[in-house]
Amino acid sequence: MKFRYGFVKGGFILVIAFVVTIGLGALVSPSKGWSQTPVKLGYVDMEKAVNESDAGKEAREKFVEYMKQKQAETEKKKKELQSMKQILEKQGALLAEDVRVKKEQEYQKKVREYQLYLKNLRDDARTKEMEMSKKIIREIQKIIFSYAKKVGYAMI
Repeated sequence: MKFRYGFVKGGFILVIAFVVTIGLGALVSPSKGWSQTPVKLGYVDMEKAVNESDAGKEAREKFVEYMKQKQAETEKKKKELQSMKQILEKQGALLAEDVRVKKEQEYQKKVREYQLYLKNLRDDARTKEMEMSKKIIREIQKIIFSYAKKVGYAMI
């Protein structure tokens, strides 16, 4: 299962559990038992923080606009392919064999280019979303760590 921003949920939880275990283990001294100082632990829902922060909303809007632009380009390319196919189907029987074969090859080449374009677009979108999320998460982490230090949290 994946979070929206590319974090693998199970792996992320495993890392958090490991950090919490180590942190709690550090609070126990073998000779004295539990520490006498109260320990403050905190939790932040990073997905919610990213989605609801101003920076997250702004980044999401930019990403949606980028994807709308790419969707328009994709539709244009798709219509060109459909037009080529229709022309080929209508004129195919009327064309000389060598001309028809050449047009079919051109069409197949355009189909492969379109498929490669779609693959690259998906990869690019995934990369942009990850970069956007990482940047926002780094900023949120700075704020969280600053707040934790100021308020006295042992672990967040």
